[in-house]
Amino acid sequence: MAKKKETENLAEELAKSFERWEHLREHGGSDPSYADGTNMNLVRNHIMYYKNKMVEQYGTDYEKYPEVFYREVPPKVSENYMARAGEIKDGAAQALEYYISDPNFFYLLANKDVLTEKEAKQISLHNVLGYASGLARAIKDGDLITMRRHAGRPEGYLESFAQCATRMMNIINDRKKEPGQVQGDGQLSLFQFGMETGQCR
Repeated sequence: MAKKKETENLAEELAKSFERWEHLREHGGSDPSYADGTNMNLVRNHIMYYKNKMVEQYGTDYEKYPEVFYREVPPKVSENYMARAGEIKDGAAQALEYYISDPNFFYLLANKDVLTEKEAKQISLHNVLGYASGLARAIKDGDLITMRRHAGRPEGYLESFAQCATRMMNIINDRKKEPGQVQGDGQLSLFQFGMETGQCR
């Protein structure tokens, strides 16, 4: 019974690996650090592993091999392959538009020089502003992995802008300043942001 169960598990895992490879090829994944091609090749290795395990177990007893065993091993692909690259680029461009037109992001940029370096670190100001500048840089460099982290789901980053702006406002209020007081009108900051990330050319 144990042998039969192990056989069924191998067949099931092999079938799932084929499905996973096809899904990555067509739809892509959500890995924040690696391209789809890297993960496809990893899954390909899993497929070969399960096939080899079956050969070890069944040998020349061909009746025991499940049908999925005879499926051809997928080809090795470029490690940099990304599915739906066009959609990712469009989504990233839209996300960046959301960011730089967001009132909270605008407020952070306009007041970033009001805080001391210690205060800026306390509210993670540079990290939060880096979400937008990092995305702009990724678009300029064609970095699809970074773009994918933003494309289609900018809400989390917009929430970070809102939370950081609230913390900044609290610091300014604690100094007895008006909650909405800014240094200048913020236009220079937006222009500088574009120059730093290569968006203003």
